[in-house]
Amino acid sequence: MLINRNNSKERLLRSLDAYAFMAHEALLYLDAYPNSREALECYNKYNKQAMRTRAEYESKYGPLTPPPEANSWQWTKGPWPWQAEKEDK
Repeated sequence: MLINRNNSKERLLRSLDAYAFMAHEALLYLDAYPNSREALECYNKYNKQAMRTRAEYESKYGPLTPPPEANSWQWTKGPWPWQAEKEDK
């Protein structure tokens, strides 16, 4: 799959994936070494950055997943990820 590097939506998603992956890896390391202060700091750093990136993405492009309290399918009203979108420039 080709990635349009100028597309801020794709950049945010890639960043979110990377931060979430790094946080998850640190969490797995903490399973084996629960007293590792360095791993805990790493987890906190990347988890916080993942949450910020997710909030930024969702404020610009809508939710990535339906909210747990959703009582309707309103979140599906926007364009689907595979539908072409023109970004405001």
